[in-house]
Amino acid sequence: MRNHIQGAVQFVANNRLKFDRPAQPIEALPDPAQSLGHVHKAVAQPSAKEVLDKLSTPEVKARCADLLSRYPVPQGALLEVLWVAQGVLGWCPREAIRWAANVCSCAPAHALGVATFYTMYKHAPTGRFLLQFCRNISCSIKGAAPLIKYVEKSLGIKSGETTPDGLFTILQVECLGACGNGPVMLVNDEFATDVENGQLTLKVGSHLTEESIDRILKWCYAREEKFPKGEPVRDVLGGEVKGHGGHPGAPGAKAQLQSSDYAPVSPVLNVKAEVDANGATLTWKAAPEFTKLVVEKKNGASWASVGEPGVKDKSFVDAKGKVGDVYRMISTTGERVAKPSKEATATQKPEPVEKAV
Repeated sequence: MRNHIQGAVQFVANNRLKFDRPAQPIEALPDPAQSLGHVHKAVAQPSAKEVLDKLSTPEVKARCADLLSRYPVPQGALLEVLWVAQGVLGWCPREAIRWAANVCSCAPAHALGVATFYTMYKHAPTGRFLLQFCRNISCSIKGAAPLIKYVEKSLGIKSGETTPDGLFTILQVECLGACGNGPVMLVNDEFATDVENGQLTLKVGSHLTEESIDRILKWCYAREEKFPKGEPVRDVLGGEVKGHGGHPGAPGAKAQLQSSDYAPVSPVLNVKAEVDANGATLTWKAAPEFTKLVVEKKNGASWASVGEPGVKDKSFVDAKGKVGDVYRMISTTGERVAKPSKEATATQKPEPVEKAV
């Protein structure tokens, strides 16, 4: 048995098992954090007082009150309240996340999980102009990598770093959702592939080049000269909505709950009827969400039900059907009934054509 085990073990790649010496002490591997360093360096966090002094202004309170009024439960506004905090502070420090959790009546751990899940929230200060370059497949195929290297060389920093003057931070990110313009970038919250008439632009078919990147950087420097105290505050959430009275169902709210039948049920499509020796055979196309199907046949000026095929059936036979009979089908989804299908007049089923031998 010993020889059998030893023979098997010697073929295991990189094994260090030995049967000819006493047991050896287990050596602990070095801590990766000590040998390689952390991927993300620790960020100095502002105190609670510093954060609350900036987030306790009448303007921020009014904005948050408006956002909270739009949801049945305060937690529904968490994403937007975090965005408000980032707009004021420029990033989302831990105390701002705790503040947002308190505003939205949820656990701080939940707010932290939300804030760290979505990449739109920044957890470290960045430069005045955050340049985000897409490195995903569409942009990579179109030459994103050399353009990112060009920007890094132009600003003298690497991706993830901020220029000494605090103006620029470069980040490489995943898909920005503008694949048709790849390579593409974001300057703060605005898409950009070029500058035209003093504005960042993203036109159909346009993409970044070294020349357009130079124009975008020049636009940023000009912007810094025009607004030396920082970017003008703008509400990317669209501003306050006054007079709505709160979410549907709230006391005094003007908004109404959406009725259960706001979206009509799809009707049955492509109804056909062909008559053979067995009667009239109906075929149709039905949506998977149907819970009931009814086949009706015209009787003078009225309609009479002739059967209810299963929702997964592909055909239905009316044994009494004949050429000239008119049929229609009505579908039901839950409690909602669709409009009747188009009428189908039964025709004679053609005889099969025999192939010549």
